[in-house]
Amino acid sequence: MTMNRRDFLGITASGLVGLLAPNFVQAESGLFVPEGINDAKDPAPFSLKRKHNHRNYARVKVPQLGYNHLVGEMKMTGVDLSDIDGPRGKIERALRWRNVTDAVASRYGMSSRRLLGMICVESEGDPTQPNGSGDGGAGLIHMQPMLASAYGLRMITKSKKLRDFAQGRKLKRAIEMFNGDLKDLVTVDERFHPIKNVDAAARMVCDHYQKSHNWNKALERYAGRGEYPKNVGGYVKRMADSAYMRKLTGEFNERNARFQINGKPLTFDNYVKTFHELNRNYGIDDYKKLGKLTVE
Repeated sequence: MTMNRRDFLGITASGLVGLLAPNFVQAESGLFVPEGINDAKDPAPFSLKRKHNHRNYARVKVPQLGYNHLVGEMKMTGVDLSDIDGPRGKIERALRWRNVTDAVASRYGMSSRRLLGMICVESEGDPTQPNGSGDGGAGLIHMQPMLASAYGLRMITKSKKLRDFAQGRKLKRAIEMFNGDLKDLVTVDERFHPIKNVDAAARMVCDHYQKSHNWNKALERYAGRGEYPKNVGGYVKRMADSAYMRKLTGEFNERNARFQINGKPLTFDNYVKTFHELNRNYGIDDYKKLGKLTVE
């Protein structure tokens, strides 16, 4: 089964991106639930007595990854996902990329769930879905042209505008031309590459975190919207709630009891694991070998 646009339903609009983080310190507000399984822990709380070795994450090299056909396309007889407009539908789709967010979070010393929450808000789990406004934003975690350029991603045009509707039209045409096939789209714009995109977005969040030592402030500066940390935090909280996730999983399994994936029952666990295997085609194994660049 080819991973195309129909596999990733959902449209989202992304706001303007903040460029400068605030130059003050504030303790973590506690909006986000403590980390659980497969979550890298956030750095230790900021202390005035501690010296921090700050780095410019915009200068960290983009991982040299592309597409290499290691894992064959999935064979799925059907799938019944939750409504894309609701939180469960977004979480079901976002968790297909959990091994990507786990790897990126581990490299930079941040929360995997927080990155997944950003995916829920930005693209609803669809790496081929650009900003609904057509302003040039794209990626699992949407990045505007100017910021994608600043963090080293090659784009379909060499735009350095914050909003570029001409680039947005080119992105739309490319998606249509390749019928939303992700392995083709990664060759025209690196924001479509799930690992490169999440890595770049994480680096940008880390740069903002270094200036405030507050993850909520870092998220606010990333999106340029005051409500953004709360929106992301809502998904983080749901994914950390074991009762919520048990219900999500159980209902998925009931709805899909008649379907199979690669000859196995289509349980939520098998569904997610199959996508995680497919992510090997985008270089997740090589990415995990990269050195740690933990934010401080």
